[in-house]
Amino acid sequence: MKSYKLILFMLFAILLTSCENELDLDPKQTEDADQTLNTEEGITQILTGAYALAANGNAYGGRILLYADLLGVSASDETTDLEWTGTFGELEQMYYKSMLADNVIIQGTYSRCYEIINATNTVIDNIDKVKDPNKQAVMIGEANFLRSLAYFDLVRFFAKPYEKGQTNSQLGVVIREKAIYDFNVDLSKERSTVEEVYKVIIDGLNLAYTNLPADNTFYADKYAAKALLARVYLQQSNYAGARDAANDVIENSGHRLSTNYAAAFNHDTDQTEDVFAIQITKQTGLNDLNTFYASQNNGGRGGDFSIRDHYLEKFTDPNDERGTFNYFDEASETVLTSKFTDQFANVTTIRLAEMYLIRAEANFQEATNVGNTPLDDINFIRARANAGDLPSVTIDDILLERELELGMEGFLIHDIRRTKRSIDISESGDGSDLILYNADNLVFPIPLKEMDTNKKITQNPGYNF
Repeated sequence: MKSYKLILFMLFAILLTSCENELDLDPKQTEDADQTLNTEEGITQILTGAYALAANGNAYGGRILLYADLLGVSASDETTDLEWTGTFGELEQMYYKSMLADNVIIQGTYSRCYEIINATNTVIDNIDKVKDPNKQAVMIGEANFLRSLAYFDLVRFFAKPYEKGQTNSQLGVVIREKAIYDFNVDLSKERSTVEEVYKVIIDGLNLAYTNLPADNTFYADKYAAKALLARVYLQQSNYAGARDAANDVIENSGHRLSTNYAAAFNHDTDQTEDVFAIQITKQTGLNDLNTFYASQNNGGRGGDFSIRDHYLEKFTDPNDERGTFNYFDEASETVLTSKFTDQFANVTTIRLAEMYLIRAEANFQEATNVGNTPLDDINFIRARANAGDLPSVTIDDILLERELELGMEGFLIHDIRRTKRSIDISESGDGSDLILYNADNLVFPIPLKEMDTNKKITQNPGYNF
């Protein structure tokens, strides 16, 4: 019982070791779990396996980002920015906001996130097997970063949104404080509150920031932790916290914007703008954003998710390179983004442009100018894309700039929910039919497999049948 999950981690570790020369591991696939847990090499391999789990397609290898855009668009011809025409019925459910509790893709992502959490818990619980205190600290930092990342997306997709000034006692997700070795015992547990889950996330990221070095090759470093913390604080509308965290990354991480907009995408080694990226190679799998956004000629499925005029019309400056960073695919007769044209490119999870946008929004909301003014930050982002300077900015300008800069990168539904906007699904686009930011059908169901095995867990509203 113990060895099954740990052997799985080892297998994932083998996949990751083939992608980078820096990793020189050769774990025994049949190594006994007890032996693994009693060696420094074994604990190191489990952490490596946690990164590999995160790189899987139904996690941060692409789909978690895809889900946010599927949920965020309207699916109405008059108002939708993106159109889903793919044949995956489970993804179509997200597009039309009609998820079912037996959605196997949702189940896969839910399970994958908890596998990441269990792997990182295993590392933390057994860190005493690592002899060097400095290596211990770094491994604990990396484990906390990955665990916080997984919890953050679990609570954003499977729970009602965090609301500033409220108690946030609405059900979040199950918190697993310790590693699970025996999956045959009763592991039933109720979901913790959204407030409690966010505390685990934030505490983990603060610990990661303290423990991690400023440079950790392609693994999580202290500024990856601080950048994710900025994103978490923004989701909470904790603008002062988001501002200060983003400013720390901008000022101290050494990261810079790529020289032009196109250079920020489609690369297989980390670039200066990449604060944290999931490593993808021919040996370890595919970039699943490329799978659903790209033409067949570019290694995709032929443009399952294509760009509509409603999105392109948001680019009012004809010189803005972001508005033309796309191509027409003759085979599907659709317009597809140029952000994903390499099936083996890394999946950038956090890039520096997001930090400028967070700092601008947070400074605007706090009426401060920490690091720079909101106007200057927005114009700095626009200048990189050859878009003209704005003479002034409102909060709507800043939110629009996020859509122009970060479109199709996994932010849409989270931005809609945190800003309490609605999704216009009316046929005429007149606002007569809206999905509110906190609607039941913008929340994923707790998967049936979890409901069947966890006797204490509560299903989300609208999915009891």
